[in-house]
Amino acid sequence: MLALSAQHLQTGRLLDMELKHLIEGELEALASRYREVGVSGLVAPGGESIAREARGVVYILAGANGERLAGNIETWPPAAREKVVTTLPIAVRTAAGLQKVTVDGEALRLTSEARLFVGHRADSRIVLDRKYWASMAAAVAVTALLSLALGWLASRRGLRFVQDAAAAGDRFLSGNLQERLRVSRRRDEFDRLAEVVNACFEEIERMIGSLRAATDGLAHDLKTPLTRIKARIELSLLRGESGDDALLAETAEDLESMLQLIDGLLELARADAITAASFEPSDLASIVQDAVDLYGPLAEEQGRRMEVRLLPAPVDGLRPLLLHLAANLIDNAIKHSPTGAAIVVETSAVDGVARLTVADRGPGIAPELRDVARRRFSRLDESRSTPGSGLGLALVDTVARVHGGKLVLSDNRPGLLAEVIFKRPAS
Repeated sequence: MLALSAQHLQTGRLLDMELKHLIEGELEALASRYREVGVSGLVAPGGESIAREARGVVYILAGANGERLAGNIETWPPAAREKVVTTLPIAVRTAAGLQKVTVDGEALRLTSEARLFVGHRADSRIVLDRKYWASMAAAVAVTALLSLALGWLASRRGLRFVQDAAAAGDRFLSGNLQERLRVSRRRDEFDRLAEVVNACFEEIERMIGSLRAATDGLAHDLKTPLTRIKARIELSLLRGESGDDALLAETAEDLESMLQLIDGLLELARADAITAASFEPSDLASIVQDAVDLYGPLAEEQGRRMEVRLLPAPVDGLRPLLLHLAANLIDNAIKHSPTGAAIVVETSAVDGVARLTVADRGPGIAPELRDVARRRFSRLDESRSTPGSGLGLALVDTVARVHGGKLVLSDNRPGLLAEVIFKRPAS
């Protein structure tokens, strides 16, 4: 409405200027003829008015008392004004007789005894106004209908998304952890929101799965040492023995394994609670060197060789957690490498992305079991006869994830190649 009104206003101003020039030009022409030859100059042969109807121009030459002396206007319009174009209803003589029309006209006093009024038919302006208002009404109506239709469609899609999300959330809360929102090909804001919600669902599913696995693994790992401790105590009571050094040593060993398990759980809890706000710039090579210095004597004692190639690798993170990550990878490599095998530890940085690689020559991990090996309390030895809590790679994976990185396990042919890629560039 504002745009059409502004356009109409500008068009009206332009037409008013052209109309004023036309009327003033006609006034000047008729006034010149009157000054040259008098009243007869404004009357055609035969007594008719000068033919100007083709241009829509009407006029009247009136005397001092308002009587018509010449022209095709029947009577002098009382509301006519000089030097101002006004819109007036008048009666015009035509071939068909008197006709009531509306004109835009201006008056001019020629002498004390004569006045001239020239007007232009306002039919075209009236039609233009009518067409303008009709066009505006049609445009506003069409725009309103289209806006309502598009608004309804947009709101329906938004409401449908909210309804779908609410229904999916209800099903998810009911236990269907595989529930996800549908993502269309439009790639709009709703799809972006659906992707974020799906990522939240996936993270919750991962955490619940991890919790279930942790609960199950914790039950198995604590049940065995507790059962052994209980059996030793009962056996000692049956035998009437007290202060058995062997019993106390074995009990202390079982308690130590349980404490290590609890310490691992606490480390995992701390790692999960870490935020990027507490990170500090560090050099991954320096951190890994500390881990190598710590585990180097152990590897040498067990007959393993360590080949270390450390290049500067800037990262943002917590040094204690990163040291624990590197230590776990090196400790795993030492445990599973055969005597005399080499353990290769490397750090590097490419395009600001830091990498830590630990390669061993042990049995490795089958491709279908690599995801399982990252789970908490997951043990590839299902009998759980080998020492360990199953938290080593789980802790590495968690520390890598909170630092914006990723743990990748692959085949070293033979052995395992564990690579941590920190995808978040250092500040």
